[in-house]
Amino acid sequence: MIEVGKIVEIKGDIAVIELELEGKCGGCSIASFCEIRKEAKRSIEAHKIPGIKVGDRVKVEIQVTQLLKGVTLLFLIPATCFVVGAAIGDMLIGGVIFPFGFGALFLAISFFILHLFDKRLAEEKNKPKIIAIL
Repeated sequence: MIEVGKIVEIKGDIAVIELELEGKCGGCSIASFCEIRKEAKRSIEAHKIPGIKVGDRVKVEIQVTQLLKGVTLLFLIPATCFVVGAAIGDMLIGGVIFPFGFGALFLAISFFILHLFDKRLAEEKNKPKIIAIL
């Protein structure tokens, strides 16, 4: 996925890029409910390439596989853990409160485990890449 943005800050080897989202939101079916649209800009970090400076417009490549992996880890795994925890709570005790409690416990554990792996997921190879200066 290719995005266009403007360099707003340079921190060592990393460039902070403010993405331009206005044009992308027009065709989205949930644009009227979206918080991102209200902000109109979103910042990301990418490896700096030689010759860029604050204020430059750049093209940034965001690997879709990494994006999908992040979405899966952030949403699918915790939701699955909640359902599994609720099913275990229902098998062990039954009722309404205990399955919900077990689901919430499994959900909290999944978020804790994701937090532990967060640094590994944010490795340098997963960062967006600047591919061109406009």
